[in-house]
Amino acid sequence: MFVLKRAFLIMLLSFAGASGYMALFEDNYIYFPAREVSSTPAYFGMQFEELHVTTTDGITLHGWYMPVPSSRFTVLHLHGNAGNISHRLSLYRQWQAMGLSVYAIDYRGYGKSEGEPGEAGLYADARAAWRDATTRLGLKPESVIIAGRSLGAAVAAKLAREVKAAGLALETPFSNIPDMASFHYPWLPLRWLAKSRFDAMESVKDVYLPLLLIAARDDSIAPAWMAEKVFAAANEPKKKVELAGGHNDFDHYSFMAYAVAWREWIGTLGTGGAGDIPRL
Repeated sequence: MFVLKRAFLIMLLSFAGASGYMALFEDNYIYFPAREVSSTPAYFGMQFEELHVTTTDGITLHGWYMPVPSSRFTVLHLHGNAGNISHRLSLYRQWQAMGLSVYAIDYRGYGKSEGEPGEAGLYADARAAWRDATTRLGLKPESVIIAGRSLGAAVAAKLAREVKAAGLALETPFSNIPDMASFHYPWLPLRWLAKSRFDAMESVKDVYLPLLLIAARDDSIAPAWMAEKVFAAANEPKKKVELAGGHNDFDHYSFMAYAVAWREWIGTLGTGGAGDIPRL
């Protein structure tokens, strides 16, 4: 009996220790920034402007503005939790091929941007990018599409609550951090210990912009049921498509279908069109 009690005590302490450690160092499980900018849009022959944007709390962010002459829309892109904007160049090139200009920034702590990442800071970074795009660059709000992928989807949804844009595009979104913690660590009580929220599901309830939501059918990081929760919480007009592929490769694996989804949705902007489209 003593041996059983001791084993149970050890197990309980290990359980509490692991939970406490992960809660204390939560940011280490959320943010995976890369400082080295490995390439620039020039690699693909894309014209671009270097961006240096200052946030309300004094952080200088780095980014690129990649215009397409006579484009109807500009995508303000908020990327995921790993790497930096130099790892998204193929995506920016693909959007340009659709006739879209692209405005992309690195969050604080990513790439050449100053500071360290944190939830409130990322929201401030998105607001600073919006202000720069619509004031200094003079882009009309109704010509800007706010787009976010993975963690960036939560940041994008938060920004879309506060501004009037052409539309909101969420790619492989997760519902919120507590859901993610519970999904990836079901044996630990991290759902109740998580300080960060990144609650895309809650934010979209207050968004009244045309929505495009793209989920990855084989997503093992932010499974498609999370995207469905976000979509169900969102207001009309909204459009959802599920593509073959995983969390990080769906746009490559389903290259043509991805372009079709975007082109069809762009065609509805300003017309009031929406609704589900077939799975591709």
